[in-house]
Order: sequence, then C-alpha cells, then structure tokens
Amino acid sequence: MTDAKRESWMSAQLEKELTAAAENGTVSCARIQEFAAKHSLDIIKMKSFVDCIGLKVTGCQKLCA
Repeated sequence: MTDAKRESWMSAQLEKELTAAAENGTVSCARIQEFAAKHSLDIIKMKSFVDCIGLKVTGCQKLCA
C-alpha cells in the first residue's frame, strides 16, 4: 500500500460499491478492472483509490505499474 491521497472523485458511493465487491478486505485485479470500466475510471487512478480505502489486490496483472 502506498501513501495515496484521497481525491475529490473518490466518492463515498464509489468506495461503498468497491468495498462491497471485496471479500475480507481483498479484491481481484480483474474485478478492479471491471469496476474501472463500469465507472469510466483510469486504471492508474484505481490503484490510488484501492490504496486509499485499504483494500488488498489479488491476482495483479501489472496494468497500473
């Protein structure tokens, strides 16, 4: 996890929806990609978002590296 800063687009609603998609504080890289596409978000921004809300990523596909 990085020292990501919360940005204005990182709404409570987006956080709630992504957290609901997680299991035990983890979410798959594939699920993050689906979420990003659904909400028209850049995958690099999703990395910061996931870091901000404290989720762990499984099955990293190195798309945001």
